[in-house]
Amino acid sequence: MPTATGATAARNMARIERPILPFEAIRFDGETDARSWTFHLTQDEASSGASISIGYKNAVVVMPEGSRLRVAVNGESVVDTPISSPNDIKRITAAIRPGLLRPGQNIIRMEAMQRHRTDCTTTATYELWTDVDSVSTRLVFAEGATKTLRSLEDLPAVGVDNAGATTIRVVAPKIYRPEIRDRLLRLVQMVALRGRYAHPVIQVVESDPGPSPVGTIKVAMGLAGELRGLVPGVPDAAMVQPLTMMMQEAGSVGSTLVVSGPTWQDLDTAIGIVGAQAVNPVNLERGMIDTASWLWPEVPTAFGGQSFRFSELGVPTQEFSGRRLKVGFAVNLPPDFYATEYGEAVLHLDAAYTAAVRPGSHVDIFVNGMIGTRMTITTQGDIVRRYTVRLPLKNFKSGINQITVEASLLTDADERCAPGETLSETNRFVLFDTTTLEFPAYGRIGRLPDLAVLSAGRFPDEDLPTTIVLSRLDSLNYSAAGTLLARMARSAGIPVRAQFSNAASAEDESVLFIGAVDQIPAGLLNRVKVSEHLRMVWPSTPMSGDRSGQQMASADFSMPVAQASPHQTAAASTDEVRKRWSETFQRRGIIQQTVGAVQDWLEKTFSLSLASLSLEEHRDAPYEPPQRASLVMAQSRTETSGVWTLVTARTDRALAEETARLANPMLWSQVAGRAIALEPQEMKLQVEPINDYRFIQTQPPSLTNLRLVAANWMSANILQYALLMLACCTFLGIATALLLSRLGRRS
Repeated sequence: MPTATGATAARNMARIERPILPFEAIRFDGETDARSWTFHLTQDEASSGASISIGYKNAVVVMPEGSRLRVAVNGESVVDTPISSPNDIKRITAAIRPGLLRPGQNIIRMEAMQRHRTDCTTTATYELWTDVDSVSTRLVFAEGATKTLRSLEDLPAVGVDNAGATTIRVVAPKIYRPEIRDRLLRLVQMVALRGRYAHPVIQVVESDPGPSPVGTIKVAMGLAGELRGLVPGVPDAAMVQPLTMMMQEAGSVGSTLVVSGPTWQDLDTAIGIVGAQAVNPVNLERGMIDTASWLWPEVPTAFGGQSFRFSELGVPTQEFSGRRLKVGFAVNLPPDFYATEYGEAVLHLDAAYTAAVRPGSHVDIFVNGMIGTRMTITTQGDIVRRYTVRLPLKNFKSGINQITVEASLLTDADERCAPGETLSETNRFVLFDTTTLEFPAYGRIGRLPDLAVLSAGRFPDEDLPTTIVLSRLDSLNYSAAGTLLARMARSAGIPVRAQFSNAASAEDESVLFIGAVDQIPAGLLNRVKVSEHLRMVWPSTPMSGDRSGQQMASADFSMPVAQASPHQTAAASTDEVRKRWSETFQRRGIIQQTVGAVQDWLEKTFSLSLASLSLEEHRDAPYEPPQRASLVMAQSRTETSGVWTLVTARTDRALAEETARLANPMLWSQVAGRAIALEPQEMKLQVEPINDYRFIQTQPPSLTNLRLVAANWMSANILQYALLMLACCTFLGIATALLLSRLGRRS
């Protein structure tokens, strides 16, 4: 009996289970929500039998009878189940048809249709949510199945861990040597590009840590003579020639990528083999951003003067019977996008709604979480063809922009809300995939500083390599630098053009410093315009907080509510509150109140503030990060055409851990401004806007682009524009007077 039990345990241990969520959890909210992404399989995994396990939990107000969770793999439905787990995470398992999974890329789509138990209003739809949990959601392969990475083409099949990250664990000897540093930081970029990882995390170690956990690829690199003492099984061929090969780890389903050779030159050749097919030139030429491993379809780049059909953006024609339809997609804008003060994108809406939809219903367009515009329905029953909806470009930013279309529908039946009304399947609205989003030609020019360029994987002057300086040549600093460079390479689609140095010199135009705050050179904080108080504040306020909370792919973010002091806990009477508010307004004189009213009117009517009506030169004050910040990234321009950038944290270990967290695509896409701060429990960055900047040319000179850039600059500097127009009018008047004085017959 014990023998049989032991055999069963051994078989269960041998069963391969792979997490498949690109994040720690995914939330589906509202009446309809969906997300698609891709995962990769090896030949062995695709040919073996497999099932899919889904773990989820939902809001208590979700009606099981009318709510469904559906999962499709490669276009074929594999899960279609009622949503009915308001108390605990429910795990369901479904078999996958043999032959449905294929070697290489597979597309998975999850969608939730949810209905409210009792409430028929559109407001109640915001109470609906279902969370899919990564720990319980995975592919489960048949007993005896193997996972063998046979070649570099199988690198994307490494997969992810329960947090959606892929760890590249580099084992290298004597990492303190510059010869290892430069090659290691170049190699991890190649592996991340070749693997197409959504969230690459680099770990550098000097000794073999043993079997690799799920979602981890071990990379053994170095001279063959030194490597053989660290990693068992290094082939003899590495002693005579460049070698790049995959090895199966003994007693584990993990794999090791060996990159080695007898000399440094041979090691360079081996690294070049890894990077030979790391870059996709077709995607680079088309401007496609490789987001497939966390967002499918891949995101196109709008360079201006382009239009995109919804069918191209992954939005199919959808008929809808509920109260609030929500569809989303993404569009990328280049790093030198400069049209945030004027101009509009145009959405040509193709839709239809029945006579049951009452006037007052509306379609809202959100850009990066901010409402861009609203189309109000004024008739009962209509087919809308190419209805023009204008979206101000001020809501867009460089990088990936999330756009959401929401249709809020009012009906008499919902107002009555008879029992079972939320179960109605009569369609009342349809959104056609022929809807198009059109971007006008816009100004393109770079700004210094601007961290959005860094988040796109670029540096200001791509003709010259950026100098990267590490505060220490140790494993933790290598891990932080490797994660940052791998993330940048994935964003750009190409390796970062950089050179590595032990210290910055006066000849370096652009420099990237990476190190803990107590190790960075004196004066560097001032150089990047960060307050020197950081050196004193961080040691006195140790980082705290539980970072184990789930990171939702569609989580809503809110600011923490400050706790009231003990002296304010007692409830104040109505008279006391009224008196306090009256005294506040009485302290403001009539002139102050009038000026305040004028300011509010200018802001609401013309989007103008007193700051925009000033001729003073904008200056950036030293940035004061929040005390709880766990990582700070800041950038300032140099006297030439370069920038100095600093990435720092409290300690070396915190630097490696927080850089790994920043590499999450949901966080990385928020990097912008002149400085950002990351807090331990937040999935949102604090972004410090740019005030003092200088332009840098990124496009060939043209009058068209110059006009567009000037239009945006003048819209942002309205007083300078007004003075320029006044000067032009004055000059024209004087010239006209002089001309008329010399022409015609004198009277």
